[in-house]
Amino acid sequence: MTKKSIIKIALICILAFAGAAYLFFHKGDKISSDSEGLRNFKVAAIPLDSAEWGYRIYQDTIPVIEQKFIPGVQGNAGFKSEEEALKTAGLVKSKLEKGIWPPAVSAEELDSMGITFQH
Repeated sequence: MTKKSIIKIALICILAFAGAAYLFFHKGDKISSDSEGLRNFKVAAIPLDSAEWGYRIYQDTIPVIEQKFIPGVQGNAGFKSEEEALKTAGLVKSKLEKGIWPPAVSAEELDSMGITFQH
């Protein structure tokens, strides 16, 4: 064998190894069960019996959070409007997308978004 053919064979082996390693370790766009901050979340407002609102957060089509009361404050009052419920759900969704768990909401955050609640 000539030196040139040995170099070609070595190069082919290195490329084959690199390709096999890539296929073995590459996960593409798949999301593993332990990954955080990469899931597809959606929000929806839900009307409550007492003319108040709550929200649900879905991961794909599965509901993962159902919030019937304003989070972060005492009491069990719902949101006064659909818009307020969706604003708060959007905040929780953004925390989930960042991998923050639990996605707690403080009274200060509610106040800064203009959410109506009893202090």
